[in-house]
Amino acid sequence: MRIGQVTQDNYMEYLKMFGGKDSKVLDKLWGKDEEAKGEKSIEEINAMLVKMGYVEEGMFLTGDESYKKIVPVSDEIKEKLIETVRRQFVTNGNGMGEARDGDEIGAMMKEYRANISPSERLSVTWTLSQIVQSESERLVNYVKANVPGWQHGQSISPSILKEAVSGNSLDIKV
Repeated sequence: MRIGQVTQDNYMEYLKMFGGKDSKVLDKLWGKDEEAKGEKSIEEINAMLVKMGYVEEGMFLTGDESYKKIVPVSDEIKEKLIETVRRQFVTNGNGMGEARDGDEIGAMMKEYRANISPSERLSVTWTLSQIVQSESERLVNYVKANVPGWQHGQSISPSILKEAVSGNSLDIKV
């Protein structure tokens, strides 16, 4: 066993060290409580995680990458995401994202997925991520074209930022 490795045998010690008071989730996953006795298949564990509210149904990656496709999404969510990326770009002023930026976009995607069938959630998430990535790349490319030698992290003139976010030159066919 490696130093720092959490196993079925030492997880209680880790919980105590980090102030954990409730081991129910780990007990269920490792089959140490009465309800979870016996071996669990990956499907049973996934179903349990969904039931406990830790994961959205339909959001498990299984190695099959067929979810990586552009699917139709509402114009409203597209515009919301594009406007958020633009606002963050201008607010940060240097072409770099901050941790809270991803949280905001992730929350918007999660809210949108709530009304999508579980079988389509991964593809919808892929599509929304591509929209965010495309707009981010468009903004960076605009700045690089107008400020020779600019690199991520360097400050950007407010006038260039204004020009970069004006209009909608993103064209994603979804």
